[in-house]
Amino acid sequence: MAQPIRLGVVGVGATGRALAAAAQAGGFRLTGVADLIPDRLAAVAGPLKVPLAVDDAQKLVADPSIDALAVCLPTHLHAPIAAAALKAGKHVLIELPPTPTSKDAKALAKAAEKAGRVLLYAGVRRFGAAEQSARQAIEKGHVGPVYHARLTALRTRGVPQGTGWYHERDKSGGGAVIDLALPLIDLLMYLIAPAKPVSVYALAHYKLTGLAVEESASILIKFDSRASAEISVAWALNQPPAQAGTVFRLAGENGAVDVYTPQGPVVYRAFDAKGQAKATPLKQPKVFGQAAMLRHFRSAIAGEAAASPGPADGVALMTLVEAIYKSIENGRAVEIS
Repeated sequence: MAQPIRLGVVGVGATGRALAAAAQAGGFRLTGVADLIPDRLAAVAGPLKVPLAVDDAQKLVADPSIDALAVCLPTHLHAPIAAAALKAGKHVLIELPPTPTSKDAKALAKAAEKAGRVLLYAGVRRFGAAEQSARQAIEKGHVGPVYHARLTALRTRGVPQGTGWYHERDKSGGGAVIDLALPLIDLLMYLIAPAKPVSVYALAHYKLTGLAVEESASILIKFDSRASAEISVAWALNQPPAQAGTVFRLAGENGAVDVYTPQGPVVYRAFDAKGQAKATPLKQPKVFGQAAMLRHFRSAIAGEAAASPGPADGVALMTLVEAIYKSIENGRAVEIS
């Protein structure tokens, strides 16, 4: 049996804790964790028996006993830590959003190529059980070529707090768009690949919270396949309680798939003249979420798979996000090159 890859996790907030807990199932040996908050660090290092627990990320970057580093920090800290880790010869996993700007994402892509190391962005929705089932249904042709998507992530009052950096554009890159829409868009681009976005129109609102970043937004995306997507996201929105939650629905030429339902993912096929269709619940995989993502990371490190989402995906995502914010600012549709 291959030896486990030694993993370090920088930042043990909610995402970092989940990755640390899934390390063994993903084929890694959790060797080090770093966090500035002592209680949070102890809450992970103690129960998981981590050999190295430090308050400085650079100590994990420099430690030769660590082969791969997971960066689970505020967005503006992703690029400098990841670049240093790649230069030190480590493979790198970064939680979404990738970076505050596409320029940073391009720099990391070059750094990974120069270092000859894997750079994987933690598009964890790609590895969810329901999402994997939807991917298989599309690959098998049950939905047919997808031509429209409706995606929502709506909170009534759900503004993230953290240490406050979520509300500072220079640190977070934005508000509800980069926090809520970006992971859904990443999943959409994965499911309908190789279609690529060619234009976007977006509106944002700042009505309830008094924040400098957007609390809600509506987005329309056109793809080169002529597919379209309508996306609504909100940290704060006055709405009926039943409207809150996440929706991910794809319309294809042969049917439709509803990814998030109380019954799990469902495919609808054989629509009749009255619009009625057969509903087929999809079988879901046993390995999913963080463990599935870490197994993919391990496969990419072993050269058995291409990192997904990888460096080019990170650049594409941030290029699209910047186009969304440009559209919000100028009130017009923005072409994406």
